[in-house]
Amino acid sequence: MADPIDVPPPAPGDSGAEGGGDVEGSAAAASGLHRDDASGLPRPLAAMHVFFSSWRFPVLMLAVLLSFDIFQIAMLVIPKADTGIGAFAEEFRVWCYGLDQETGKFETSYIAIFLAQPAVMCGVLAVVWGKQVREVLRTRPRALVPYLGAALVLVSGVLVALVGLGGDASAAPQPFPAAALRTAKPAPAVALTDQDGAKADLASLRGSVVVVTGIYATCFHTCPLIMGQLRRSLGALSAQERESVRVMAVTLNPEHDTQPVMLKTAARYQVKSPEYRLLWGEPGEVNATLDRLEIARSKNPMSGEIDHANLFIVIDRKGQVAYRLTLGERQERWLTDAIKLLVKEPGA
Repeated sequence: MADPIDVPPPAPGDSGAEGGGDVEGSAAAASGLHRDDASGLPRPLAAMHVFFSSWRFPVLMLAVLLSFDIFQIAMLVIPKADTGIGAFAEEFRVWCYGLDQETGKFETSYIAIFLAQPAVMCGVLAVVWGKQVREVLRTRPRALVPYLGAALVLVSGVLVALVGLGGDASAAPQPFPAAALRTAKPAPAVALTDQDGAKADLASLRGSVVVVTGIYATCFHTCPLIMGQLRRSLGALSAQERESVRVMAVTLNPEHDTQPVMLKTAARYQVKSPEYRLLWGEPGEVNATLDRLEIARSKNPMSGEIDHANLFIVIDRKGQVAYRLTLGERQERWLTDAIKLLVKEPGA
């Protein structure tokens, strides 16, 4: 057990309050914590209290959020390039703004969400800390400079890191390892109904190269990326090659995605039958099909969103599953290469 701390009694003539202060000071010194005179908190906590309760925190956050919005706007206007910031900006537009590189169109809802989030947070900061910020702007504007500088350094550091992670687009791409990835197992049965109300049976497409995937109508993040990657891969084919390719996209939300919903979804993605078949059906039948295709998915009971695997199941002309690929720049090249390779193979 630690020895007790002996505190000398107050000298004659000292007041009780002063004696109490000496006792508290001795105890604080013994514990190794120096307390702030104003708040009574240990100095590290007192410094945090001052930072978060004064104008300093909102000024820093406002600068960061506004810098982030400026960064996002810059990503919209920086010209495409093969390397550096231009290559990163193009990749950012594809993955964050739903850019369709074939048509040059964006998912405007994505842009609105990305730009609105910092603006909403700025509004909250203005409501909570507006008085303190206005006061320091009026009386001590130079005091803002260190916090604005810190925000600029932070956002610039994140930007440099992101561009670095994007890699060098000029590096030689990894060739498609066709033989290593090739499988040869019979494709499972897929017999559902498409967006036009017509029956769609995978077995009837024997002799064509078929890409099967899973999407759903209210998916606004990865599903547009899936459809965008498909459109770009098919767009890279010659007209003759494309005649031999079909796409089947099975709904991952059969309780919601009926024929009218899938028809609207096809219109939103600007795809039509017979090249693209967006499939729906009775929920039990659809889920059994997805299980046979081994497309993992799970619904979040709170949000209703469906977490799912982003798969492209590529089936050759003989009805065999040849490749299973996913999203990404390299995977997109491989998907195009896989389709081109399979189109050249003889049919059943």
